[in-house]
Amino acid sequence: MRLFIGFIFHKISFGLLSVLLPLYITQVISGGNLTVWGLIASVATFVAIPFSFLWGYLCDATRRYRFFILMSFAAVTSLLYLFSLTTDLLLLGIVYVFIVVFRVAYEPSKNVLIAENYSHRDWKRGFASYAAMTEFGWVAGLFLGFILTLWGFTSITLLIICIGLSFASFILSAIFVYDPALIFERGLVTIERSFSLVQRGIELIAGLNFDQYDSGELSRENVYALCFGLLLFSLATSMFFTPLPIFFAQSLALPTSTIFALFLINSLGCLTGYVLTQRNHKNIKETSATTRVSLLRGILVFSLLFVGFFSLTWALVLSVIILALSGFVYAFYSISVLYLSMEVIPRGKTGVFTALLGAGSGIGCLTGPIIAENLGFSYAFMASAICFLLGFVAFKIFVRSRDTEFL
Repeated sequence: MRLFIGFIFHKISFGLLSVLLPLYITQVISGGNLTVWGLIASVATFVAIPFSFLWGYLCDATRRYRFFILMSFAAVTSLLYLFSLTTDLLLLGIVYVFIVVFRVAYEPSKNVLIAENYSHRDWKRGFASYAAMTEFGWVAGLFLGFILTLWGFTSITLLIICIGLSFASFILSAIFVYDPALIFERGLVTIERSFSLVQRGIELIAGLNFDQYDSGELSRENVYALCFGLLLFSLATSMFFTPLPIFFAQSLALPTSTIFALFLINSLGCLTGYVLTQRNHKNIKETSATTRVSLLRGILVFSLLFVGFFSLTWALVLSVIILALSGFVYAFYSISVLYLSMEVIPRGKTGVFTALLGAGSGIGCLTGPIIAENLGFSYAFMASAICFLLGFVAFKIFVRSRDTEFL
């Protein structure tokens, strides 16, 4: 996976920024608050959605995957530098929108490179290997934030460090990333699946194995249910995590270093999950993972509602358990949906997956902070948990239709 060494530094930078930016906007910038941060994050995500389609279409149409990865990292580095030069809230919001737009440019290309560097049956191992590598970078970024804030480094200094890390990701990607010589693995999957459908149709017409079928027609996968599940899961995740740093800072009055430590624990759980997925990818059924994780995450978010009934020590213990488990199970979900998306979503529509996640994230970025600031954090967490459970229902519908197709 030398191909993705530069991506590790990109993840270090954004692991640090994931906690730094909401605290920077709400605590350092004049006029910034939870709703403003939610609005900025939401607008950025929604604006990025059509670009997700555009980047996905362009990288597949031109087959210049390396170009879009380098363009993404170079643009993000330049925009982060502009971000560090101003304290004007409106200008910060505009620059952040462009950061998100160009950041999503590398996602479709990255997914294709993984799919084309591994055979179809090894896709889960490939996605897990990439995820483990980059999650290590995210963990390193959070650990760096924990150490530097503990030592008293200012927010501006942390931003400058992020710029340097982002530039390193561009340089390393320019050295190690290359376009695949041939693009055929996803095409082979489409042919295999089409042949399988034709074969089952012939068997039905010929009356072979008639007892295996409940009806006289072939059923298709309910791709809309999968897309709706992806949207709901992304919405719930964003609704939960967007106001979470401010919840820890305001409701529990935790110092910034402790907040970094809590998110570090979440990412360590995620990293552990990716490593286990990489080692046991053949034993993981992607459809089961998506449904179970969505259900479990809903239960975990509901559990956070009880934090207010405990002392600070026990509230921290409960938060650690919830974040660690939430990160751990997310690893299985992430690999499974990447595998499903590359199998189900046709070539030329690679950006659909990123756009779906972006749509859910954008809605969650806006609604989570608004609910938290106007009604309270408990209501935001409750809404997030409900969305996770609705996502579970959508994934369950997709799994049943998929199982019916393969009967």
